Amino acid sequence: MTRYRFEALTYGGKTERGIADGESARAVRQQLQLRELIPVRIEPETQWTKTAFWQGYFSENKPLSRSELAVLTKQFALLVRSGVQIDEALIILSEESSKKHIKTTLQSIVAELQSGLSLSGALATQEHSFDHLYQGVVAAAEQSGKMGRVLTQLAEFLEKRQALKQKALAALVYPAMLTGVSFMVILFLMTYVVPQIARVFESTKQILPFTTRFVLGISHFLVDWGWLLVLVIGLVIYLAKRALERADLRLRFDRFCLSIPVVGPLLLGFETARFANTMAMLVSANVPILIALQSAKNTLGNHLLKEAIDSTELRLREGVSLSRALGGQGVFSPILIHLIRSGEASGQLAEMLKYGAENAELEAEQKTKIFTSLLEPVLILMMGLLVLGIVMAVMQPILQMNSGIR
Repeated sequence: MTRYRFEALTYGGKTERGIADGESARAVRQQLQLRELIPVRIEPETQWTKTAFWQGYFSENKPLSRSELAVLTKQFALLVRSGVQIDEALIILSEESSKKHIKTTLQSIVAELQSGLSLSGALATQEHSFDHLYQGVVAAAEQSGKMGRVLTQLAEFLEKRQALKQKALAALVYPAMLTGVSFMVILFLMTYVVPQIARVFESTKQILPFTTRFVLGISHFLVDWGWLLVLVIGLVIYLAKRALERADLRLRFDRFCLSIPVVGPLLLGFETARFANTMAMLVSANVPILIALQSAKNTLGNHLLKEAIDSTELRLREGVSLSRALGGQGVFSPILIHLIRSGEASGQLAEMLKYGAENAELEAEQKTKIFTSLLEPVLILMMGLLVLGIVMAVMQPILQMNSGIR
């Protein structure tokens, strides 16, 4: 028997949460229905849900990472396209996997399949590894009867999504390392080197220049009250995160991010690539446009773009074409809108969306190179000037002392 955490609604509309034992999520669902409860969410009570993240990370029930999900989907698609039954393919993948959490996840899905659930329904019991987008694509594949083909497209989409994320992170690795090293050097100078030199100045009772007194003041503050500064910074970050949970403030913040020179177009490029890739994959899997829009919206991180998708959905329900509804929002690039219009006219919307995603990815990569090429010398110059300023502030009284002795 497996313990499951559940969330259900009573007929009166109240939410009830608890734990139930059952052979599968389907059995727990039946138990809840007998108790006149409407199941909303059912998931195994694993170490991942009971312990802290650092403990759950080493659990055999931890979620699949994005890279693991992409590889697993590709292998699954190859087996299904070669004629292997779905449950047999999952058993093969489970037996070949050397990672315990992948084995556990696949074995749970197989158990749900054998209990009578569909593949999409079985994946829904493992939603910490398979999100709603993944479940929706699989459900569409079940309806179309083209499971192997759709899974292949899904695997390609997951690989592209992971590659796009890695490219963005790789471009920021060097600037982040440069900033981190420079910060450590400045912190070492201000908390160790400058205080020692300050003792020499105190013994001479020399009248110090303003710049030297300013640097010494900052140094004394960091030594005496550095812990308070860390607490204040942590509190500001916490309050900022809480403030951004408000929809209106998050919308303003995301609009501001897109308006920042260089950074805004870069963010918009990555978001556009993610949106177009998702739409292309869903449309090619014969997912209805409105459902595809909702799924694609959930992959976006910018709330201004999400609001634009909501407005687009309303226009579509009024009978407006996708290109006109999306183009009327004024957020996505004219090239993408033109490609969508061409796809609607030619009946090849999925292909045009794919071209739009590739174009957005290319532009995002080019803008990333420009951004990093501008950012690196600016960071080097700023950090160099800071270190130079500290050194000059310390050296100036020493030079005055030498000139006075002469």
